[in-house]
Amino acid sequence: MNILLGYASAISREFAQLHLGRNYADLHITTAGSFDDCLELVKDFQTLDFVGLDLEMPDMEGIRGFKKMRKAIGQKVPVAVMGPVTKGHEAQELLMAGAAGYLPYSLGAEALVGAIRLAAVGEFVVPADMLKAKGRMTRSNMLTKREREVLSGLLAGKRNREIALQLGLSEVTIKHHLKGLRSKLGAKNRTHAVCRAIALGIT
Repeated sequence: MNILLGYASAISREFAQLHLGRNYADLHITTAGSFDDCLELVKDFQTLDFVGLDLEMPDMEGIRGFKKMRKAIGQKVPVAVMGPVTKGHEAQELLMAGAAGYLPYSLGAEALVGAIRLAAVGEFVVPADMLKAKGRMTRSNMLTKREREVLSGLLAGKRNREIALQLGLSEVTIKHHLKGLRSKLGAKNRTHAVCRAIALGIT
């Protein structure tokens, strides 16, 4: 697995390179100390399996930086954010923007590697205490009434045609709302949208 980790702290970068790189033979870890360096490094990868971006990097710029990275590498490579627990609120906004997860500094080596592996195969990784803050997460989302109704249909396992009949709308209209729903949840498809909604507490 090719992994790029951007850490503001030199100690964190050394830990990732020396400890993780040596103890997990299948992980090929590249580190950077700034967001701009991360953007430059992604150009050198023929394949990239995971990107982790430290919110404390001085030039990260939160969601703006995340979107720049997403544009640079496309939708297929999972991008997670990393930082202290105190960055929880900002992390929630990034999760709503499509981040693959939030990896707090407090994770031990095995937990960090486990989280990276899960994110690399499409799983959504977020600390349990952040999931408990459903109120803040729900207020952060901007789903319309129709998007919520479509989401309810997806959660019930209904197809577009069934949702359309239930709501008295055309399938084309349902597809339009589904597209908006996926975009706001940072989801690749309808199944991913359901997983994201459940993980973010929007049910």
